[in-house]
Amino acid sequence: MRKALIILAAALLGGMSAAEYPVEKLTLCGGAVAENGVLKLDGRKAYAVIPGTESVAVVAPGATFACSVKPQFEARKGAPNEIMDAYFSKQGVPFTLCRWGGAISSRIRNAATGKYEIVRCYALPKAGAWTHLAFVIEPAAGKENVWNFRFYVNGQLKFEKTVENLSPDVGRGPVELGKGWAGPWMFSGEMTDITVEPKVLTAEEIAGLAAKSRARK
Repeated sequence: MRKALIILAAALLGGMSAAEYPVEKLTLCGGAVAENGVLKLDGRKAYAVIPGTESVAVVAPGATFACSVKPQFEARKGAPNEIMDAYFSKQGVPFTLCRWGGAISSRIRNAATGKYEIVRCYALPKAGAWTHLAFVIEPAAGKENVWNFRFYVNGQLKFEKTVENLSPDVGRGPVELGKGWAGPWMFSGEMTDITVEPKVLTAEEIAGLAAKSRARK
């Protein structure tokens, strides 16, 4: 049985150490199913929680979110649950990485202004096929409240943007899979190869994740 690994960072003995979890060890909610290394979500109530990710936040020194997804629907089929698919969110914090209509979208609330910073990448995963996605956010070196956003698809950089005057909201809730803000944001399809790191992975590291992902098998 193939086990997809979830790479988490945890503070151990004063240093950072990666702990790995199979999909079957996720906390499943709302009828989510994990079998053969794949998380299956129905787009209505099903989602999962990654245990031990309370310390992961979209703050310095940055963060990386990656996974392989096989959506049930193409973008903009019409019904709300077919237009929006959430991949990652943080419990109790207005952050989500999702497919929103015709784009992969990161939505991060600015704690200073209360407004949302929305960055979109138009390289979309296709329904019924595995695609490896990665999103990186990192503070710009030597610049206060300036952040770099990067989107990767199947290990290749597809979009990057620098955002100024951004102070991201943070929180102590765990990372969620497939939930977003519930309602029409729920993900319809399958997920695996899930990676969450409270640091910035390099382009080479992300290419390595994509190379061994289900999207390449």
